[in-house]
Amino acid sequence: MAQQADNASSGQAQGASDVQSVVVTGIRAGIEGSISKKKNSDSIVEAITSEDIGKLPDISIAEAMARMPGLAAQQVNGRAQVIAIRGLAPDFAGTVLNGREQASVGTNRGVEFDQYPAELISAVVVYKTPDAALLGQGLSGTVDLNTVRPLAFRERTFALNIRGEHNSLGDLNHGYGGTSANGKRFSISYIDQFAHRTIGLAVGFAHLDAPGQQHGYQAWGWQTDSNCIAHQTDWGCRPIAGTSPGNAYYLSGFQAESISRNDTRNGLMASLEYKPGTDLHSSLDLYYSKFKNVEVMRGLMGSLGDGWGYPGSTFSNVGTTDAGGQPVVTSVTSNFVTNGVVRNDYNTRDDALKSAGWNIDKRIGEWRATADLSYSSANRAESQFETYAGATTSPTFDLVTPTGSGFPTFSFHNSLSDPTTILLSDPVGWGGVGTPQLGRKQYNEQMDTIRALRLQATRDVEWSIFDKIDFGINLSRRDKTRNFHVDFARVKDGILARQLPSSVLTTPTSLDFVGVPSVLSYDVNAVAANFYNMVTNPSLGPGGDNGKTFGVHEKVSTAYVKLDIDTAIGGIPLHGNVGVQAIHTRQDSTAYAFDAAGYIIGTIDPGTHYNDYLPSLNLVADIGGDRKLRLGAAKTMARPRIDDMNAAAGVGVDLSTHLWSGGGGNPKLQPWRAKSLDISLEQYFGKRSYVSGALFYKKLDSYIYNSTIPYDFSGYINPTPAIVPVTNMGTYSTQANGNGGRVRGAELSATLDGELVNPMLAGFGAIATASFTDSSIKPSGPNSTDSWQTLPGLSKWVGGLTLYYERNGYSFRINDRYRSDYRGEYAYLFGSTLLNRTLASNKVDLQASYEIQGGAAKGLQLMFQVGNVTNAPDRTVQDGTGFGGIVQPKDYNIYGRQFLLGMNYKFH
Repeated sequence: MAQQADNASSGQAQGASDVQSVVVTGIRAGIEGSISKKKNSDSIVEAITSEDIGKLPDISIAEAMARMPGLAAQQVNGRAQVIAIRGLAPDFAGTVLNGREQASVGTNRGVEFDQYPAELISAVVVYKTPDAALLGQGLSGTVDLNTVRPLAFRERTFALNIRGEHNSLGDLNHGYGGTSANGKRFSISYIDQFAHRTIGLAVGFAHLDAPGQQHGYQAWGWQTDSNCIAHQTDWGCRPIAGTSPGNAYYLSGFQAESISRNDTRNGLMASLEYKPGTDLHSSLDLYYSKFKNVEVMRGLMGSLGDGWGYPGSTFSNVGTTDAGGQPVVTSVTSNFVTNGVVRNDYNTRDDALKSAGWNIDKRIGEWRATADLSYSSANRAESQFETYAGATTSPTFDLVTPTGSGFPTFSFHNSLSDPTTILLSDPVGWGGVGTPQLGRKQYNEQMDTIRALRLQATRDVEWSIFDKIDFGINLSRRDKTRNFHVDFARVKDGILARQLPSSVLTTPTSLDFVGVPSVLSYDVNAVAANFYNMVTNPSLGPGGDNGKTFGVHEKVSTAYVKLDIDTAIGGIPLHGNVGVQAIHTRQDSTAYAFDAAGYIIGTIDPGTHYNDYLPSLNLVADIGGDRKLRLGAAKTMARPRIDDMNAAAGVGVDLSTHLWSGGGGNPKLQPWRAKSLDISLEQYFGKRSYVSGALFYKKLDSYIYNSTIPYDFSGYINPTPAIVPVTNMGTYSTQANGNGGRVRGAELSATLDGELVNPMLAGFGAIATASFTDSSIKPSGPNSTDSWQTLPGLSKWVGGLTLYYERNGYSFRINDRYRSDYRGEYAYLFGSTLLNRTLASNKVDLQASYEIQGGAAKGLQLMFQVGNVTNAPDRTVQDGTGFGGIVQPKDYNIYGRQFLLGMNYKFH
């Protein structure tokens, strides 16, 4: 029998769950728990609950969340990582753990959900309409991750999960860096009660050692002879002889790579509860996650033309194909590759998440008083080390490339893995004359901390339609800092092109997916130790590396009041809540100040303060027949991106006008603000079936655009002191608050237990979701005419279908998730990010298991899972940014199938 902890709304972290005994286990137990949370909430929510202790139904939290109506996951390195809610990017959502706001290892505010082991999370509730008592809310929605409450269980419980994992692509880099095609994961959970059930303890540990493999390809761009004549100064653009016809688009540059990753994560959760009676309840929640990633990349990159003084290739045997009315070169022989580079990279990332919260709830007369103290930190230390080798003579090759997504085929006429001809060097000349650059190592450190104190009081009342009052105050401080540093690899002994000794060589890496048998591979760290001098990059000014070192600091005071509603209109029961949050924010950013030559001359810390008032209303009408009609209305907000608030700026005083001007980040940015309206109709059929339809509308009163604005330069350091400004006011090019627009959509979801249709279908079931979202917002500004620049994170169509069978210990489930194209944010060059048009995708996962029903092994479940059954690719295109404005293929990556085999065992 599974004991499901049906947690109350965890916007109040202290609320203990009532015990709900559920006869069913497995998939149907999870469905019952999810439907119960949705049905009994005053807000419009979506929920998933664990099937049992340590058993969320998907490989990761993010994968499970992506099955919810209106939610979509973005894949990063082959795994679901960040979540968009109702067409809005991850920055618009809030995330809390047991009701407490969480710091993020991401560049901005969006939480990377793969940091949270699924085995340690008992439930996830996504609030689509606000609740005045829920803190840390977002504009698009709020994700509340719940851990277990030990006093919600009736007896001592142990749970053990073990799984082995294999990636179908194999070990692409032959074990270098500790990578492998195989991995493992295991977890153990212990829950117990003491002192006549007045003390409860829950402890969980989860270990992950997951293999990651990737075949990756990127087209740098597409161009024509005729356009290159007008753009010869552009990188990668030079007239190339031999193209026919002259206006045919051809591939200007490329990179192909085999990548192996090893992800190691150790997660620990502990919860201690004390409840000697109904008048006192206290809890201590601890959470820790340590995540380490090692990434090895071997590959090939090069261009077919260059505007930096290198001659372009000569084409022959040219074949073209029509693509959207444009001729595209799809087969060609090139006499050489300009700036061809054989890359060997070694990257590491270490993340640490810590969260602690102590809560005490005491009855004082007719009041309940609550104090909650919390701390959350997220630290990230990352290094990316890229190294270069090149051929003594540029190779000739034949190329066949598709007009759409897919891998091209390169047929090189000489070896790219021969150590006598592929030498450690600077084949591109990035280091300049006489100072060859053999590599680049980038360091990025981030520290994010949130400290909060919450005081709250509640009591039952009999005030007309209101039956409860809840008010409180929350004081929080957030500090997020980033340190950025770059070293260049220079030659140690003057040898500009070196043949590597066999002692540092490793097995050549295959790029056969693009037709290249192998490329030279070597031990990056051994090469660096023996042949490199690492020299700090002298990058100057706010646009250089020092401009990427900064901090953002926020002090937020929130007061709220909420009244619960319990009444009837025309005989129809009506309940819900109405409330308001009053929020005062004081923010600033610290960064370096630079003189006219780009050298550091001090620090600056400009900032601002502002107030927000966020009313909210949730109404639920029980209209009979187990139907609920819900209405939500609210004002919401989401704070600006952290990188947009970076105070680093290039500023100065004009010699003739003596007026300030400049450009950079904007520490005075105010939030995105919106008004929202939601309506939902839900029909329930017993405990495991329902149908729901919802409409939502968000009017963004403000959006953040890049524009030139009047700006107060008080506190900025004048880089030219001899030129005295006549005023502190000037003009500044930056991200600024401007007019918004609308986001609207519709959502349908249904969960159907087969037995409801026919008793012969007992054990069968289906879950289906579909949502449509569109927006009038122009992210580049209200006057933008670039229709292809859609709202980041917005997929017009998102859907999913799960079919399952569960009976007599046997369980089978298959899930398909669909997401239409969208503009996603990805890591880019030199510590920056870039928006790419990501094409539509289908992701299919399946799971089969058998649980022993009796005997000594009762409760032992054997499980087999396959992630990414169809080996679906991740694809991006360059839309509207290339020559001619046509849609052009960019990235094509496959990550293989993940096979997992293991067991779960629970006993009391």
